Parts: sequence; C-alpha cells; structure tokens
Amino acid sequence: MQPTTDDTGARWFCVGDGADRATTEAAIRGALVAARSRLASIEVDVLSDEAWPTDVREAVRLAERRLTAKRRASTSLALDPGLQEDLDIALALAPFSIACTGLSTRGAPIWNADDTGTSTAFALTPAEEHAVRSTIGRAGGDAGDLVTLAEHRLRRRELSYDVVGGTAPGSVKWRPPGGWRAHERTVRLGTGENLWQSASAAVLSWEVKTRSGFTVDPRLAPGHPAHRGERSWLVARVGPLRVREPVEVVGTISTDRRVALAYGTLEGHPVAGEEAFIVERDTDGTVTLTLRSLTRAGQGAWRALFPLILVAQRVYRRRYLRALRRDGQEPSPRQTLRTLCGLGHPQRHRAAVQTVRGGRAGLYAGFCSRAGSPRHGRRSSI
Repeated sequence: MQPTTDDTGARWFCVGDGADRATTEAAIRGALVAARSRLASIEVDVLSDEAWPTDVREAVRLAERRLTAKRRASTSLALDPGLQEDLDIALALAPFSIACTGLSTRGAPIWNADDTGTSTAFALTPAEEHAVRSTIGRAGGDAGDLVTLAEHRLRRRELSYDVVGGTAPGSVKWRPPGGWRAHERTVRLGTGENLWQSASAAVLSWEVKTRSGFTVDPRLAPGHPAHRGERSWLVARVGPLRVREPVEVVGTISTDRRVALAYGTLEGHPVAGEEAFIVERDTDGTVTLTLRSLTRAGQGAWRALFPLILVAQRVYRRRYLRALRRDGQEPSPRQTLRTLCGLGHPQRHRAAVQTVRGGRAGLYAGFCSRAGSPRHGRRSSI
C-alpha cells in the first residue's frame, strides 16, 4: 500500500478520477518541476500506449537517440533532473509514457506518472503542493482534482450499510431499526457555558475519537467543523499495528440545545453500521453526551474477527463517554473553595492557613477542618 507521507514528511497526492487532460498534464509536469530539488534521478520509458503528440516528438527522437547510443535493448532512459535538457525530455514524455519514476536523494520514489498519465502519485511538501495547484490553474485545469491518496481511495468506496441516518442524531428519542446491534448510552458532563461550547466544538471536530486514541486522516483544519459528505480514515493503533477505518459523515446537527456528528462505514471498514455522538444542553444548563451506534459484522476477513472487534468496541465506548468529561467545565463554589483551602495538598493547605492573621486564621482553619482537611486526618467527600 502506498504510504500517505514520504520520508521527508511530504504528503502523497494524485490526479483524481475524471480529471480532464489539461489538468492531468499540468499536474504531472508541475509536480516534476516543484519537486526537482529533491530528485536525484528520473527513469522514463520511451514508450507510449498511444501515438506521441506532435509537440513532443522532437523530445522523443532525442530520447531514442540516447537509447541507441547506449546500445541497450531497454526502453527505459535514465535522466538527471539537474540538467535542463534531461528535465525537458522528462517534462515532454511523462504525461504520455507508460512509466515514469522520480527517485529522491535517499533512493525513494517520490514522483510517478504511469499508463499514459492515468496513474499518478506525487510526494509534495506544502509549498510544492501550492506550486502544482497554481500550475494547474494557469493551464486552465481544475486544481481541485489534485487530491491526497487518502482522499482518492475514499472516493472510490461505497457505504457498507443501508440504514443511513439510522442513529437519528436529531431526535431526542431513538427507535433503532431491527436487525442491528443497537447501543445507546448517555452520561452527564456537567454544567456551564464553557463546557457547552467546548464540548460542542469537540464533537464536530472528531475530538471524541481523537481523545480516545484515534487519529483522523486527512486532519480537519483548526476551527473548521466536519460536514456531511466528508470522508476520512479513522486510524486506531493496536499494539504495533494501525487499523485504518474508512468512514463518511452522514449527518451533523448544530442548534442552541443540540450538537451532533453521525458517521457511517465505507467498504473495507472492520464493521458495518453507523455511530453518532450527541451533546445536549437542558434548560437548567446540564450538558450530556449520548453515544448511539448500529453494528453488524464487516465483510471479508473482518467477519471472522467480529467477536474480538465487539470486545474492542466496548473498550472504546467507555473512552468515548469519558472523552468530554470536565471539558471546559466551570468549577463549582465548593470546588473553588476546596482549591483555595489547599485540600488534598497539605503543603498548600498549611501555606494558606499561615497567610491568614488573627481570628481569621482560626475561622479559616476551623472551616477547612469541617470541609475535610488532611490536617485533621479526615478525607473530603467533595
């Protein structure tokens, strides 16, 4: 499987399915120019599935003369990207050749254009990505067709279940569809406006998952919530292994009283079904988190592992329900007073008492003892 980043941290991109010819050619050539400083060599097959276009035939003849001079039967020509003539040959042939590969100074492939431009892969830094998108735009193509490999793989997958919206994230009462393992659990998070705001933002930015041990690929930009139709890989670490779960956001809710994110499984996910994270705020300011899920066994090899997956699912559900607790919650008066008294921290407690003078010290110490000060050998229940 192609990695999503190369050894320098650059991300892998490709030209998406359905891109027009102008976009494809501009992307291949733009990526080659952008990554030139990181390339040590380029291998180009002087062979095409189609007739060479007129405007590249001179470069083809030059490449063929070089092959003849080397007296090799191979159709593969090694080029030095540091030489302008070599680079020009690669730029001319790459969109039409059956195979082109650019190797980095570490010997790793970081630029590929195969099968007459229908199969591409480029490892690009952020600056290089920007340059390639600009090149596509100037050529009259669609820069949006330059997508990460992770996105490309996700676009080809279908939802692996048929009860889309079955977790009903917008409904207070839930009637799950029949034939599914249905689960619902609600926990109280606390009270306060800060808690409501932070928990709402966390739900819509996948933080219930990321705080429970998952990573999301591609990552959401800070401050940008998930939207319906977006697809991602949820990556879970199981010891030294990484399990990549393809999902699609199938619903989001954002109101003054209710915020929710629901996502469904795509083909290749270990299970089939849907899960929703719902944050609600009651009229008295109480904030709760509800987890709903519908589950069935996945397809292929995952089906045999379904009993183990159910065990892992229970573990992660407990993590989900703890992920937002005390998130941004305003301290209660008793918690504030406990902190001021230094309860649970003997050194801070003694220092606090010593700062109080006269009768106030006796009053303060007496109150703290009734509150459960460790100074008096009692354990607080606060």
